[in-house]
This record gives sequence, C-alpha cells and structure tokens, in this order.
Amino acid sequence: MTSPIYSRKLKEIIFELDGETFQCQIKSWKLNNNTPDGERLYAFCPDGEKFEDAEPEWTLDLTFFSDWRSDGVSEFLTLHDQETVDFTLTHNSDDVEAEVQWTGRIKIKAPSVGGDIRTTEMTEVTLPCIGKPEFSRVGS
Repeated sequence: MTSPIYSRKLKEIIFELDGETFQCQIKSWKLNNNTPDGERLYAFCPDGEKFEDAEPEWTLDLTFFSDWRSDGVSEFLTLHDQETVDFTLTHNSDDVEAEVQWTGRIKIKAPSVGGDIRTTEMTEVTLPCIGKPEFSRVGS
C-alpha cells in the first residue's frame, strides 16, 4: 500500500537550552548530520572486508532575533560561552501525530554582534553537538 502525500510548513517548535526556552526568538534552525562516511578496510583473507564507522558529528544552526535582555538568548549564549549544556528541540509541536524530539548535549558558542544600521539585529550560531542527539517520538 502506498502512503498518501504528507507535507507541512515549519511552524512551531519547542527549544530549550539548559532548561530555558528560547523558541520565540528563533527565526530559523537546522540540525545537521555532518558525520562522514565510514571507512571500508580490506585484507587478503576470506573475511577480509570490514567497515569502520565514523564518529558522529552533528551541529545545530540557529538564527535568532537578538535579545540582550537579562533572560534573553543573546545574553545566555554569551554568559555560557564554551560550556556544554543540555538541549531539547521538539519539532512539529503543534501536531500530535508528527511531533518528534531531539535531545542531547551541545557546546555553547558566544555569538558575533553587530550589523548594518537600521536593520533588525540577528544572532547566528552553529553549535556542535556532543555525540549524536537522541531522537524520539513525543507521546510514545
């Protein structure tokens, strides 16, 4: 049986860093699997082929509307520069059937600051994940 087409626009997420929520400041996000392909190893014997897996390399790209208030995301990233914290990203949080989540540890990097006059100040960061984020279906 063929599944019917299913598509939806990105609308809602829940995003936490170290237990603090910041999704209302996010303009864009992308969880990247940058893990390289493993290496195939050969030897001159009957079972002379082995595949060596690569270490997982994941990153999270985020673009925020800058928020320098005392509880804002820009200050959080600056104050926690080089620290490793827990993160949770819940995707499709407005759709019970499609709601999924990634959790893990991420290394914080302070953002660059500034921009052109009379433009909306944005904060862009690429944060490296520690290992592979854990995927789960919410409500399962």
